Amino acid sequence: MADNERCGYVGCEETPSNLTRWAGCRKRFHVFDCNTGKPISTVYYLARDLGRDLVPVDYQTRVDYGFNRAERLLGEDSGSKLCGLYQGLIRYLEVTLSDLRKWQKEGRLAEGIKQAFENVRPQDRGAYYTWFLEHENIFDGSAIDEDTAARQAEGVVDAMFRNGWSVSVPTIRAEVSQTQGPPDQVPWLTFGFVAGHELRYSRSYAELIRCCTFEEPREAYEASSIPALFARHGIVSVARDRLFLDVMSGSPIVFKSVWSLKQYVDQVASASPDQPPLPEPAVMCDYGFGNCKNAEEWKLLDELYKKLFAKGEYGEMDPLALHAACIKGELLEFVKGFVKLSPWTAKYTRLLKNPYPLAMPVT
Repeated sequence: MADNERCGYVGCEETPSNLTRWAGCRKRFHVFDCNTGKPISTVYYLARDLGRDLVPVDYQTRVDYGFNRAERLLGEDSGSKLCGLYQGLIRYLEVTLSDLRKWQKEGRLAEGIKQAFENVRPQDRGAYYTWFLEHENIFDGSAIDEDTAARQAEGVVDAMFRNGWSVSVPTIRAEVSQTQGPPDQVPWLTFGFVAGHELRYSRSYAELIRCCTFEEPREAYEASSIPALFARHGIVSVARDRLFLDVMSGSPIVFKSVWSLKQYVDQVASASPDQPPLPEPAVMCDYGFGNCKNAEEWKLLDELYKKLFAKGEYGEMDPLALHAACIKGELLEFVKGFVKLSPWTAKYTRLLKNPYPLAMPVT
């Protein structure tokens, strides 16, 4: 079997027909479905999210490859810049995941990145490498100055307001104070990022802000008409995105519980292990968390929904179909079509029960 037709995870013998090629990667990868019994290296989480054009959400991946530190020190845009840097390394400089992992494990990630870029002509290195050279300190391992981080977070919030992203500074600041993640996660649900294309949505919002008045985003946000604002300014890739349209149809007030579930799953992936998030009450009721008797069962549901939404990244699982199954009381049947439930089938059968379908009132 040709090398680019094999799973990139040592020990997996899957055939090409069962594998998925990630955008920007030369090998096929199957690591998140492999049953090798070995822990999955964070470099695979990095490659997976880069291939999906997402800023990584896995907590340890964000720590290992500088995202947490960069966003705390430099603000929300730094996550996108780091993505561009790593995408350049993998897609254009053909740095292997093994090399990236080795540099990170040996504490010389910055050194390896510099060596890779210094091997190409200066005019071919790009703006992301220039940004990296200006901020090498994000990889030096020194402790973060909490006062600096706090000032940076405050500055990010004010910048969001100045650019028309928020209704008011007090509202966003109140949200920031209740959010465990970095500032860019504050509008994750209310601005539609939960639908799944973070970098594309970020770029589209930046484009929108450049071509509309200061008042337009605020008015559209309050009227649940952000998609119409995108359409009015010709940004059709977002204006026609069916999942984004569904999230934003009631934002910032009303959302289908499936989007609150997706937000919770994203938070689980990015949260520190000692600060786990809690789902909204609607998610507790609709998606089985209220049936959990202990932490083990809770973790089973966490893992189930993480795998399920991962299927959605490749278009196999439609979140709106998941919502429809929930409302019909058919969660178990729906999930079985995408995720292997054994050896916990009996337990999942109990956990995935919900109060739907609701009985029609007698007239």
